[in-house]
Order: sequence, then structure tokens, then C-alpha cells
Amino acid sequence: MNVRNARNASTTQLSGLKQSLSMFWSERNKREQNMLLAAIAVIVLGLIYVLFIDPALSGRAEMAKKLPALRQQAAEVQALARESSNASRKNAGPVTTMTRESIEAALAGKGLKPQSVTVTGEMAKLQLSSVSFAGITDWLADMQRTARVSVVDAKVEALTQPDMVNASFTLRQQKSEQ
Repeated sequence: MNVRNARNASTTQLSGLKQSLSMFWSERNKREQNMLLAAIAVIVLGLIYVLFIDPALSGRAEMAKKLPALRQQAAEVQALARESSNASRKNAGPVTTMTRESIEAALAGKGLKPQSVTVTGEMAKLQLSSVSFAGITDWLADMQRTARVSVVDAKVEALTQPDMVNASFTLRQQKSEQ
């Protein structure tokens, strides 16, 4: 009930305001009405400028002042990234050539026993039977990081036991960049 009374009261006030404004307007002659319209237009335009245009222009000017410094910082960051990349390449030790023994030793380090390992040049083929999938992924990540080995071909077959797979891989060792 209070909401309805509040609406009625606001509607009554609004209609009273309309009446008083219309009476005020009708009491003015044409020249006064034109002057009031011009004053209202100036006030509205002033508000638009103060609320919208001036903040945009001053923000743009501020950004224009900051842009050269930001570009300089971006260039410095890029130069540091290039320098870091070059330093990491220079500091990376020479990669030993991939051999059957090195592959078997790396697999044994992860608790994996290969069924067969064949190495020809920079390529290696290996088969694993009934091994842990998590162990294989750890071993591959380690080989990629330390020996610059990438997987050319992989066939992985899940077994009924959890985390157990049969797998065969063809690996390629990337050439040294020195």
C-alpha cells in the first residue's frame, strides 16, 4: 500500500511541477523564451564538454606523453629477451650424440626397460612393453630437455592395468646449433 501511495505522491508532484513550468513559460514573451532556450543550450553544452569531451582530450594528451617512454621500455624488454636467448644458447653445453647405451641408461634411470632399441645416425627406434605411461612421459620430457630429442612417430596402446601401456617411438636428435 505504501508503494502505491508513494507513486501517487510522486505523480502528483510531477504534474504540479509541469503545471508550474508551463505557467512560468507562458508568462514569458518570445524574446525571454529565446534567451532562456539559449541559456539552457549553453548549460547543456558546457555539461557535455565537462563530463565527456574534456576528460577524453586530457586522457589522450596524457597518453601521448607516456607513449615514448612505454615504447622505450618495450624495446629494452625485447633487447633483454634477445640477449637472454642468445646467452642460454651459448651456455648450453654440447649435446652428446644419441647412442643405444645412452637411451637404455636414460630409460633405466626412469625405471623403464626397453624391448628393443635401434639407433641409426640421428634417428632411434625403440619399443617398450608393459611400461608406465607416466614414466614414459617423464623420460621423453627429460630427453627433449637434455639431449634435444624430438618424437617423430609414436604409437601408444593402453593396457587393462591403469597407467600401463605398450609403446613404440621413433626419435630424432636435433643437430647442435654451434
